Amino acid sequence: MKSAGKLIAYYCALPLLFVAMTAMSVYAESPDVSLSDMDGKQHHLSEYIGKGKWVFFNIWSPRCPPCVEEMPDLQDVHDAHKDKDAIVVGMALDFPSFGPAKVDEVREFVDDYFITFPILLGDGRTIERLGGGWLQGTPTTLVFDPSGKLTVRHVGMLNRKVIEDFLVDQTTK
Repeated sequence: MKSAGKLIAYYCALPLLFVAMTAMSVYAESPDVSLSDMDGKQHHLSEYIGKGKWVFFNIWSPRCPPCVEEMPDLQDVHDAHKDKDAIVVGMALDFPSFGPAKVDEVREFVDDYFITFPILLGDGRTIERLGGGWLQGTPTTLVFDPSGKLTVRHVGMLNRKVIEDFLVDQTTK
């Protein structure tokens, strides 16, 4: 029975190890990708990344339940930090296809949830162009340091406490 417990512990630790390895392997310079907003205006990500603030680049969909659940916390983080040390930038795509976002669907969501941080439109290949590997699921958040280097890739929901703890940890290093 002892060996079964060790085996279970090993398999439970595998996802954590994978996340740690993934995060370590994405330390990279971000290429300057251009995406459109909901009005069709093009934005270079260099407008946001590498400007002296942490950037939480959140890949989400209005039809992804965990994405919807985390959105109020992302808005709170953006409001609390945008004038100081961090911003949130969202990139909407279609779920579950990871194809291009449906503009009307995104616009309705943004209006209903009072989202004020930048929302751009993309697809599942955008994360690869940013140096974050292939998109494994939504939500996914790429974290760029103040100099513009991709330092963290997080697959799954985030909440305000996790982001706040991360930012505090970065300032105490």
